Amino acid sequence: MKIGLIILSAGYSQRMGVLKPLLPVGEESALHRAVGLGKLEKVHTISVVTGYRHEDVEAELDRCRAKNVRHIFNSRFSEGMFTSVKAGIHSLPADLDGFFLLPVDHCAVRPETLEKIIAAFILDNGKTVVYPTYNGRRGHPPLIPRGFAAGLRDYDGADGMRGYLSRFPAAEVETDDGGTVTDMDTPADYEALLRYLGLPVYPDADTCARLMEKYKMPDNVAAHCREVNALALRLSGLLREKGGLIDEGLLSAACLLHDIARAEPEHANAGAKLLLCEGYPAAARLVDIHMDLPEDYVPQPDEAALLYLADKLCRAGARAPVGRTRQALQARFAGNPEALAMAMKRMDRAQQILDMLRERYGVTYRDMDIPAE
Repeated sequence: MKIGLIILSAGYSQRMGVLKPLLPVGEESALHRAVGLGKLEKVHTISVVTGYRHEDVEAELDRCRAKNVRHIFNSRFSEGMFTSVKAGIHSLPADLDGFFLLPVDHCAVRPETLEKIIAAFILDNGKTVVYPTYNGRRGHPPLIPRGFAAGLRDYDGADGMRGYLSRFPAAEVETDDGGTVTDMDTPADYEALLRYLGLPVYPDADTCARLMEKYKMPDNVAAHCREVNALALRLSGLLREKGGLIDEGLLSAACLLHDIARAEPEHANAGAKLLLCEGYPAAARLVDIHMDLPEDYVPQPDEAALLYLADKLCRAGARAPVGRTRQALQARFAGNPEALAMAMKRMDRAQQILDMLRERYGVTYRDMDIPAE
């Protein structure tokens, strides 16, 4: 039997905030990894449907250097994924017996899972939609008989492809592949996918140094980041002595890189997006909130709290208590009530974290080599 593979890679990636097909998954992009699934002997053609930023996606596809791959631009991608499904199916050769349908962010699926699905498809003479399952949960990619696509032109799109396929007979193949139910719609999903694959979610010290150089971090900003890192690790050590559990590798990476986009507007979010694009979602998560913690954040002994506090206690090349920094900010923003209110709110949060550390672990300014108020 001849099988095709459609990879859906046209969406806006709005919940991720950066373009998902280009995100690193190990040594290759999510798109490259998805295309690699089509190297199986029985997969005769791969169609990658592009849309948003299609030039960038197509350039990455060219770098994949895979055989039997073509890209199809869906000019209606803004109308939703179902239009991309239709565009992909329309591009398939007429002599195919069936086709896989794979969103690009389901790139953690193993090749042997596709082989198992194909075997079940052949066993049923290609007359049934075959879904992989993991712990009883349906996943991706389904293998769909070519003939089942004939009615798509007239389908109204209710519940998308899932709604359309619900009218056809289906079979399920249980697998031990958690990748079939692992996607990456959000940065948290991306982190979970990398952890599932056993890949790093934050950079090591050498990589941090390379990133600081790559993005030309100014010397004064780099010095501040290193001082924040030293103080945060000091705090982590104090907590560890009394039973606290901190991922010091993650904490250090976030501290060293928290101002990597310092010159950009909304530099915390800009830095987080940069680190996502580099393939480090855990570090990105902390960098994103190092200026303003979520409104519902409750102070607790974690990496986010230590980064936030250390950043607020390191000022102008030295460590300073909260009260002294408040005074400096009041003078700086005396003519700007809105900016002053925001600055005071941030220092309030820092004080809350400091109070929590003092109450739970007995941490004092003296422990941090900071003069008392």
